[in-house]
Amino acid sequence: MEQESGGILRSTVFWQGWSLAATVAAVFAFAANVEYTADGHAPDYVAIFGDAGTEPMWVVNADLEDGIINVRAGSANAPGEDEVYRLWVARQDDPQEIGVLPVNRGRETYPVSRAVRAVLAHGQTLGVSLGPISTDDDESAPTSFDYRATITRL
Repeated sequence: MEQESGGILRSTVFWQGWSLAATVAAVFAFAANVEYTADGHAPDYVAIFGDAGTEPMWVVNADLEDGIINVRAGSANAPGEDEVYRLWVARQDDPQEIGVLPVNRGRETYPVSRAVRAVLAHGQTLGVSLGPISTDDDESAPTSFDYRATITRL
């Protein structure tokens, strides 16, 4: 009879159970942080920035009917002294800025235009760029993003 070495940490069943528990915990954590509007209905789209298994950097809730995006910062800390994180609709040809992202557990709400709502309704990718606080020119759209997440209908 062959003995197994490595113990519980080499067990596939252990890691499958751990993965299931982490997924359930993440869903409950997300549900507890969903931003509700004044009339009580929940946002219909969500995007989560960050690595699986860690606290999200930002959770983005979008209520496209009302044209509102709510962002809650999780593990995102303030960048350099003269820099900010910006949220974008990450279209290849024409990225559209949504706003400067909160950090250090902050929250922010952004109104979005009908054009941006229409784009987001088709499950677009959101991007986060890191750049200078002030952008004086219109050519400030990033060519690449530091973080990306797909906005998904709930």
